[in-house]
Amino acid sequence: MRRPVLNALAAAALLLAARPAAAQACAPAAFLLLEQGKLAAVDWVEHRAGQVRTRTILTQSLSVDATFDLRPDQTAARSSVILTNAGRPPAAPIARDIAPGAIVWSDFIVSSIEMAVARARVLDRPVSQVAATSPYRDAPTEVRVERLDPTDWIVAYRDKRFRVLTDDAGCLLAATLPEYGVVIERRTGFAPARYPLWPLYDAPPDKAYRAEQVIIPAPQGHSLAGTLTLPKRRGPVPVAVLLTGLGASERNGGSPPWMPLRDIADALTRAGIAVLRVDDRGVGKSTGDHKPSTTFDEADDVRTEVAWLRRHPGIDPKRIALVGYSEGGLIAPMVAAGDPRIAAIVTLAGPGVPGPELAREQIAAIVEHDPSIAPADRAREVEKQLADPLTPREQSFLSIDPLRVARGVRVPALILQGGSDITVPIRSAERLAAALREGGDRDVTVRIVPGVSHALLPDPVGASARWLYLPAFETSPELLDILTTWARARLVVGPAPRRP
Repeated sequence: MRRPVLNALAAAALLLAARPAAAQACAPAAFLLLEQGKLAAVDWVEHRAGQVRTRTILTQSLSVDATFDLRPDQTAARSSVILTNAGRPPAAPIARDIAPGAIVWSDFIVSSIEMAVARARVLDRPVSQVAATSPYRDAPTEVRVERLDPTDWIVAYRDKRFRVLTDDAGCLLAATLPEYGVVIERRTGFAPARYPLWPLYDAPPDKAYRAEQVIIPAPQGHSLAGTLTLPKRRGPVPVAVLLTGLGASERNGGSPPWMPLRDIADALTRAGIAVLRVDDRGVGKSTGDHKPSTTFDEADDVRTEVAWLRRHPGIDPKRIALVGYSEGGLIAPMVAAGDPRIAAIVTLAGPGVPGPELAREQIAAIVEHDPSIAPADRAREVEKQLADPLTPREQSFLSIDPLRVARGVRVPALILQGGSDITVPIRSAERLAAALREGGDRDVTVRIVPGVSHALLPDPVGASARWLYLPAFETSPELLDILTTWARARLVVGPAPRRP
């Protein structure tokens, strides 16, 4: 006769376990975000009575300092955010009153995941559509939270699905984005001094190498401003010149927290190779006018940089390599074909198909991955975008046959491309290699890095409309390792310097 009583007690216990616990403050902690094992961001979080204070640092370059006032139902009443680029004054605070019923969500703020789970616990459904808004602008959206059990959740936003582990009170312990190699872990006692801000053009906080700010006069009358990073080793050292992509680019190749050229410069300089990266003419601190400039003008600027480096007392003039990203992957062989003293070239996502073909395939791939364009309208949209007027830079870029250029190169060449690049066709890599070998180049290496986009980020999709919503932007560690290993083998004499 006792069994029905025991069954009733067990059922009641299960019901109680399924109910959301009363909202309670989680202990202060740091959330560490790692991309393929490399620390890409840290979010320090502190819960107060009815308030969450969070400070996120992304790629040591961008600080997001935010405060959220919370209602009892775990929605946000008010938010205030201050953005700061490393080494620069903070931007004006962005303060917003939040309409009832919404949380605040930002891909840059890891603790947004914890706030989404807190709201879902209040809603107490197997699947909750959590209303959300941006802390920066009026942009209503939704976050889908699925409860697998009291401590396991799936938090989905756009095409990202975080696998989330919390404790019994809903405090975030860990989360993963398996397709992107992202791991988020809760840590206590991780001091901000362990992940300091790194000013955009300075040497890194650990002082592993030196950084010089340089001005290079060009024969055409403008000047090129840049950063020369120098390893801590004696004697003239080899150097790599980084070449930017098609748009107007400053020396880091992008704005915080996405700065692929700084990541490349850091990796190469730690490997014993000096690196020069400059702002395009008319961009950043470089003078001149970028608007009418062409791919040929950019090649002239690279030649100016190479000539300047050959006169630099700390540089070995016989060991100068060119590392070109995107359009730079076309310019590097253009310069090397006319300068036999160049020691090596690297093309990162460089084009290997004729310009008109590249433009059509690039636009078609972007349209195909844009969920806002109906399938029936995609062909029409491709033709519409192809009819848009081109800038002088685009016209010159598309007029150049990259395979003809490649046949004139005789120096060691590494052709490196991401496997999820939808901007430059993957077949470009082997087409370039074939053209180089046809022209007589005896040292050609091709490497395709799986799951890496045109932005050089770990990303299985590759569409810029999607990687924009990643929580951090560290250049693929695997790609950097391939690049530095190849470059060291061809440029560095003697053992590599040890990491500090």
